[in-house]
Amino acid sequence: MLTALFKLLQPELEMVRHRLLRETRLQGRRLPGVTWPVLNHLDQDFLPALVLLSAHTQGYSGSRALSLAAVFQFIFLASLIHNNVKDEVALETLVGDYFYTRFFDLLCRDGNLQFLAPLSQLICQIHLDAARQHEKPSSSKSFRMREYLAAAATSLGSQLGRAEPWLAQAWQEIGLLLGKLWNGQPVTVKASQAVEKLAPGTVRELLGELVIQLSEELPVERVMAL
Repeated sequence: MLTALFKLLQPELEMVRHRLLRETRLQGRRLPGVTWPVLNHLDQDFLPALVLLSAHTQGYSGSRALSLAAVFQFIFLASLIHNNVKDEVALETLVGDYFYTRFFDLLCRDGNLQFLAPLSQLICQIHLDAARQHEKPSSSKSFRMREYLAAAATSLGSQLGRAEPWLAQAWQEIGLLLGKLWNGQPVTVKASQAVEKLAPGTVRELLGELVIQLSEELPVERVMAL
């Protein structure tokens, strides 16, 4: 079910999807071997929506926000592919690498090079976390890729609008807690409290509704722990 947030951003989210498809075509044709992970609606639009909302809230609505939204989705797709690849399969690894190169190219072309360092560090963090998971598959700790990405999406999105450092930090906290919910972690109360710190208005209402939706999609055993 679409929340009001996704409905509000639908035209821009559609532009991001078209941008992703265009960036994976060569001379108008899809590149051989490039396959997309199967995503549900939330996985398809969650990160782009966080980038766009945090940027718009801080007064930025230009093309760089759309490009940064596509960048985050490319990193998400590449990380999904790399984390799920089997040892003997080389093609999927190459496709994941290709998606990573697309994010770098977009940063260069669309004026977002200021975010290269934090995004590079983010990718390193994701891969280190994945390596630890492979070393200790029985660990009770879940893979935190979604949490890392959501926190960075809201933080960097807000910085497009030149948010003050304390405000970018507040957006990062909101993104992290939304990412935990997206990742199936029962942090509904903390997420609601973080959202309530925002000024009253449409944005706070949209995020509050998103918290409710994410909470409703938590696994039953985790909901019981709330």
